Amino acid sequence: MIKCNNVQEQARDLTEDILEQWRGVLSASDFILGEEVSRFEKWMSYRCCGAHVVSMNSGTDALVVALRAVGVKAEDEVITCSNTFIATVGAIVAVGAVPILADVEGDELISTKTIEPLLSSRTRAVITVHLRGRPVDMAPIVALCRARNIAVIEDCAQAIGTVIDGRQVGTFGDAAAFSFHPLKTLGGLGDGGALVTTNLKIAEYARGIHNHGLTSRESSTRFGVNSRLDSLQAAVLNIKAPYLDQWLQRRKDIAAYYDVALADTVTGPDLGRGKPGSSYYHYVVRSRRRDELQQFLALRGIQAAIHYPTPIHCQPAWLACRPAVILPATERLAREILTLPCHHHLSDSDVERVALAIRDFDLISG
Repeated sequence: MIKCNNVQEQARDLTEDILEQWRGVLSASDFILGEEVSRFEKWMSYRCCGAHVVSMNSGTDALVVALRAVGVKAEDEVITCSNTFIATVGAIVAVGAVPILADVEGDELISTKTIEPLLSSRTRAVITVHLRGRPVDMAPIVALCRARNIAVIEDCAQAIGTVIDGRQVGTFGDAAAFSFHPLKTLGGLGDGGALVTTNLKIAEYARGIHNHGLTSRESSTRFGVNSRLDSLQAAVLNIKAPYLDQWLQRRKDIAAYYDVALADTVTGPDLGRGKPGSSYYHYVVRSRRRDELQQFLALRGIQAAIHYPTPIHCQPAWLACRPAVILPATERLAREILTLPCHHHLSDSDVERVALAIRDFDLISG
C-alpha cells in the first residue's frame, strides 16, 4: 500500500540517532526546559528570520497563549475558517471568545474578500490558517486588520517550510502557532508546538505564562499554564531538523510531477495550482466523484485521505452551542477534496503509479 503519510518510516529511519540522543538526556537528567529545548528554539528562530520562539506542549496551546497574549478576552470575536483542524476553533472557545467563521476561496484559504464582511466592533483577532502548507496572502489581511486595530494570528500547524517571498510564514502577523505532532513534516514522537512572534512583549508574556508564570522555582508573577516542550521531544526534533529542507524539496518535486501528470485530467492538479511558497504538507485534488475515486485508488493499493470531510460548523461540537452557519464554498470543497500521497518516502515509481491510477479512473468513469 502506498501510504498517504510516512509517520512510521520517518521515525524508523532515525531510530538509532534518536535513542543515542535520548541517552544523553537521560544521563544529564535534563528533562524539563533543558539544553535540547533551548537548542531547538534557537534553530526555529533562525528558520523564522530571527523571531522570538517559545516552545510549548502543542500547537493548540500555542494558539491559546497567542490569543491571550494579543488581548483576546471573553465575548470578543475572532474570525477564522471552518475547513481546518478542530483545534483552531477550539483555541478560540478555550479563551472564552466567540468564533466567527469565514468562507474560503477556491484554494481553500480565507482572504480579505471573505473576512471583511464579518468584521465588527467586537472583532479582536483574525486567525489565518496556512492550510496544507499553502501560504495565505498575508499582506492585504494584515493591512486590513492593522487599520482597525485587530490582531492577526497565523495558524502554521501545517506550514513549516511555507514561505512568502522567501520568508517563513508565521512572521507576518502578531504571533503564530506551529505544531510538531508526529504527522507533521517536522514531527516529534509525541505532542509539541511553538509560539513564534516578532513582538517582544508577546514573547515575554508567552515565556512567562507557559511555565506556571514562574520567574524562579519559588516565585510566580502570574497564574500561568503548564505547556512546556519536554527535552525528549526537543531531542527528536533536533535530530530531524537538519533533514527538513531535503524532505521539503522531495515534496515539492512530487507536487511538480503531479501538477504536470494531472493537468489534463478531470480531477486536475492541487487546488493551490502551484502557488509559490507552498510546502505541500498535503497535495489535495478535487473530484465530484471523490468517494468513488478514493475507493478506486484503494483497490490499486493507494491510500488517499480526506482532510477534512466535516467542516467545523457542521461538527456536533459546533451545532450543540453555536448558531447554524452556511459556508457554500467550504461545504462544496468538503464533499469533493481528496489528499494524495506526497511525502519523502515515496519512490518515483510510487508517484507515477498514483498519477496513472487517477488517469485510469478518468478513462473508466468517462
